[in-house]
Amino acid sequence: MRAATFAAFLMLAGFCAAQDAAPRRMTQEGLHAILAEVAQGFRAEGPIAVVRLGDTQLLCISDELADRMRIIAPVKRVEEATPQELLAALQANFHTVLDARYAVSNGVIFAAYLHPLSPLTREQLLSAMQQVAAARASFGTDYSSGGPVFGGR
Repeated sequence: MRAATFAAFLMLAGFCAAQDAAPRRMTQEGLHAILAEVAQGFRAEGPIAVVRLGDTQLLCISDELADRMRIIAPVKRVEEATPQELLAALQANFHTVLDARYAVSNGVIFAAYLHPLSPLTREQLLSAMQQVAAARASFGTDYSSGGPVFGGR
């Protein structure tokens, strides 16, 4: 009986250690706390936070029920873009903007980063902000999120 009690204790200790080692789940509150800490001009209203990273205004939209978040920055109106720019943006989605993307909504081209909210880490959030700002700034030139180029293009 003593060996069984000891074995149960070891299993419980292992379970508790695994629980302590489990990553914390990102929440809207946690997301906003990081944004307020690292970016300029933080303001939030419900699920939408607005911040500045350098010269770029970023919107961070989160939805805990859908477990999604996105960071977006407007680039330009679709009607002002040339067909070559739109094609280059689509190609960049495959090669040079990495985790960020160019997207269109309501007639506006956006630099965007979409990710599940709960597994998002602080490092991923910081990288996302930088990638979206770089993708916005490089639209019309090298269409890059500032990181390495996938596929060696």
